[in-house]
Amino acid sequence: MTDTLCPRQRAARAVPRADLLSKMFASLLLLGAAQGTPAPPNFVVVLLDDVGRDKVAAYGVHPQPAATPHLDRLAERGTLFRNAWAYSSCSPTRAALLTGRLAERTGIGSVIRAGDGVDSSLARDEFTIAAALPEHRAISLGKWHLSDTADAALHASTLGFDAFAGWDGPNQYFTWTDNVNGALQTRVGYYPLALAERAVRVVANQREPYFLYYCPWLAHAPFHEPPAFLHPTLQGPGSSRFLHLQMVESLDTLLGRLLDQIDLDTTYVIVMGDNGSPLNTTAPPFLPGRIKGSSYEGGLAVPLIVAGPGVAAGAECDRLVHVTDLFATIVELAAAPAPPRGAEDSVSFARLLADPGGAPTRTHLTVSKFGFPGLTQNVPTFRAVRTTRWKYVDDGAGGGERLHDLERDPFETVNLLGATPAPTARALADRLAELLPDLP
Repeated sequence: MTDTLCPRQRAARAVPRADLLSKMFASLLLLGAAQGTPAPPNFVVVLLDDVGRDKVAAYGVHPQPAATPHLDRLAERGTLFRNAWAYSSCSPTRAALLTGRLAERTGIGSVIRAGDGVDSSLARDEFTIAAALPEHRAISLGKWHLSDTADAALHASTLGFDAFAGWDGPNQYFTWTDNVNGALQTRVGYYPLALAERAVRVVANQREPYFLYYCPWLAHAPFHEPPAFLHPTLQGPGSSRFLHLQMVESLDTLLGRLLDQIDLDTTYVIVMGDNGSPLNTTAPPFLPGRIKGSSYEGGLAVPLIVAGPGVAAGAECDRLVHVTDLFATIVELAAAPAPPRGAEDSVSFARLLADPGGAPTRTHLTVSKFGFPGLTQNVPTFRAVRTTRWKYVDDGAGGGERLHDLERDPFETVNLLGATPAPTARALADRLAELLPDLP
């Protein structure tokens, strides 16, 4: 990345990153390794956009997933998590991942939209993973979606990142305004390909420990047919679902190029979805209205695959994991100091990477959806909590209360709080409701 992205001072630490200092630091790391002190591991966090479990073949939850041989291969080399929860849309998931804090704390409870009349940006005094890794160069590539009034590069730099490259303006896949550390340039081609090439340069050229936060944008609308060589399995135009499958396969192809450059003996790769697949791209048993944006598992339960040093290969883990947990997990794996503030809701699952069948790190998960103060547009709201087996939802969008047995009914077809709920169901729902957070 040194050939395209200029180092930026990290505001949280205000440490200059001149080339000479970077070389000296790299030399010290090598010297430490020679003396028996290993260099900190690298981290690559890939946040998939609108790619649910139904689209990843390794999950086996849909009879017709996308062709994802590289993600499947990553699962074979690492651990696949079956019960990972994110938020139902992208901005809350991004805020929770970077801060280790629930939406009730960050205030990001729904999608940030420019021009909605309110400043809904993630507060600049939040403490992020990027700021929590003092020995790593922190780089953000791709979709930011945490600021609606400020330049994304400037916003990322105030939140601990040393460098940023993404785009400026609306979603346009074939013509875009490139944003590299705040410098704008109109470009044409295929944006995900250009971004992937930039990610490859990052991992190939870094000479110091790095934290790469890579948000490829695929497979978010507008649905389209990517360049044919990226999706050899499916060719030609088609429905939204067909195009989405092409986009996911193209994403997988580009991820394969990046993974080819990564040494899993020194680098942790964490691939996670930001929410479920979007409307009109799903097929039974994933139903419209029960996917992205909803309180159903099709919207909240997302892909999570982790590979790297010491991670159990070819394993599956059914323990509960929350998107906030990436913060504490990465800090532990990096042997970094405990953050001075923030990350209150983050629980490390690092020990599950070596022992996927080990004792649970969490007893339950919670998420919510709510609008921004002062926003005139109506935002459907809900609160949800689940244990390994049971799930309770308080759906303010008109759905009322729901209780589901996820073990027997994983697609939530039966509401145990129906017209005449059994007393045991009502009592269980009440106990689960007590687990919902009561935060400012």
